[in-house]
Amino acid sequence: MLRLSEEQEQRALRLHRESIVFDAHCDTILDVLEGKRNLGERSKEGHLDLPRLKAGGVKAQVFAVFVRPEWYFDAVHATLKGIVTLAREIKKNEKDAMLVRGFDDAQKAIGDGKVAAFMSIEGGEALQGDLDMLEVYAKMGVSSIALTWNNRNAIADGAGDVRSNGGLSSFGVEVIKEMERLGIVVDLAHISPKGFWDALEICEKPFIVSHTLPRKFMDIPRNLDDQQIKAVAERGGVIGVSFYFASYGGKGGTLDTVLDAIDYIADKAGVDCIGIGSDFDGFSGTVKGLESCEQFINITRGLVKRGYSDEDIKKILGGNFMRVYEKIQELK
Repeated sequence: MLRLSEEQEQRALRLHRESIVFDAHCDTILDVLEGKRNLGERSKEGHLDLPRLKAGGVKAQVFAVFVRPEWYFDAVHATLKGIVTLAREIKKNEKDAMLVRGFDDAQKAIGDGKVAAFMSIEGGEALQGDLDMLEVYAKMGVSSIALTWNNRNAIADGAGDVRSNGGLSSFGVEVIKEMERLGIVVDLAHISPKGFWDALEICEKPFIVSHTLPRKFMDIPRNLDDQQIKAVAERGGVIGVSFYFASYGGKGGTLDTVLDAIDYIADKAGVDCIGIGSDFDGFSGTVKGLESCEQFINITRGLVKRGYSDEDIKKILGGNFMRVYEKIQELK
C-alpha cells in the first residue's frame, strides 16, 4: 500500500517515536464492561487493547464511556459502571497505563513510558437532566463529554434526529457553561448541525469534535461540512478523523481514505485543527492498512509520503489535541 524509500521509512519511524500519538476516541471499554475481553490482554477480537496500543506507539488514548439507548432509563448508574470498569482496568495495568485528567497528568504518564488514558463520556444522557452530575464526573476523572450521541436528549438533538432541526436546549447552554467552569472539554461529535452552531455561540474555550469526517467522504449530518470545518479551525478546536467513516460505515475503505480526509481538512482549514479519532471498537469493520491500533505507524508513513513537514506531522498525530487539553487546563 505504501512504498517508501529507506530515508522516508527511517524518518517515519523517528517521527512516530518523537510524537505524542493521540487517539481521541475508542469504544473498547464497552467490550470490557460486557465481559468480552480485558484491556490488559492482547486479543484477536476488536481493534484495541493495551498491548496493541503499546506496540503501535500510541501514547495517549481517550476511552469513551458510552450508555446504550436501552440503558437510558438508568443512565447515571450505567455511566458509573463504565467509569469504574475503566478505572479498575487501568489500575490492574498500572505498569503500562495511567488514568489522566488533563495535560499535566498526560505528560507525566508519557514521560514514565505509560499510555495516558483519558476518560470521556459519549452522550449527555449520562447526566439524566442533573447538572450537578458534571461535578461528580469531573471528580471521578472525566476529561471530556460529547453532548449527544445520535439521539435527542435534554441537552441537544443528535445528528440522527435532524427532522426537527433542533439545536441546543436551555439546559444544554447551562451544561456547556458548567463544563467549561470545571475544565471538562466540550466534544461536539454526534451533535446535530443546528446544535453545533448553537454550541459555538456558547463555547468560550477550545472544543473538539473527537471522531468525524468531512461530508465529502460520507454525506450525512453526522459529518462536518466545509463551513463547520473552518469554524472549528477558527476557534482553535480540533477534528478527530474517524476510521469508521473512512471505512464507509464498516463496509470498506483504506488507509488512503484516512489520508485523503486529512489532506481535505488541511486544504480547507490548515493542519492545526486536525487529529485522529479512530472510533476503534465502535464498529465491526476494518480499514485496510489500519486494521488495529498497532498500525498507527501507517498514518505517519502516509503523511511522510504525502510531503507533510515534521512539525505538521507531529501536530496531526497528537500535538493539536494536546494543545487543546493544555489550553483548557490553563483556563480552568
